[in-house]
Amino acid sequence: MAPVTVRTMCPMNCHPTLCGMLVDVDDGRLLGVRGDPDNPDSQGFLCIRGQASREIIGNPQRLLHPLIRAGRRDGEWRRASWDDALDLIVARMRNAGREAVGAWSGHGVFANNYGTRVASHLLRRFANLYGCQWWSPTMICWGLGAFGLGLTGLLETNTK
Repeated sequence: MAPVTVRTMCPMNCHPTLCGMLVDVDDGRLLGVRGDPDNPDSQGFLCIRGQASREIIGNPQRLLHPLIRAGRRDGEWRRASWDDALDLIVARMRNAGREAVGAWSGHGVFANNYGTRVASHLLRRFANLYGCQWWSPTMICWGLGAFGLGLTGLLETNTK
């Protein structure tokens, strides 16, 4: 199979430019990442965090399955099935009540699908149906991140 280039968004998306990323893959193996020059916001720029994101794939410390804390004091974890982990989450959410639960969409969720944010919309809809609060990355750092990049001259401040 010949190497392919996949157009995506940076999973480290930490400012509102929705940085475009080109990922080179050969037979399921990551070859490299680079900025997407056709992305209208980032115009090929990919910061050091985005460039380092390739280290996540294949990292031996990367979690590929749920872990459940085995004890509060000893810091030990046990591997769990997805069903067990989700059952525990549901039980704890019910126990805490919706007023004590909040959903955080995170940067990677916001960066998917070239800004369509399907996963983020699903999480927001879940929070609305459950009746809990929902937070997005825009509340914490996007505005300040873009402002800082504008001050350093790396990117123009995005005013969209």
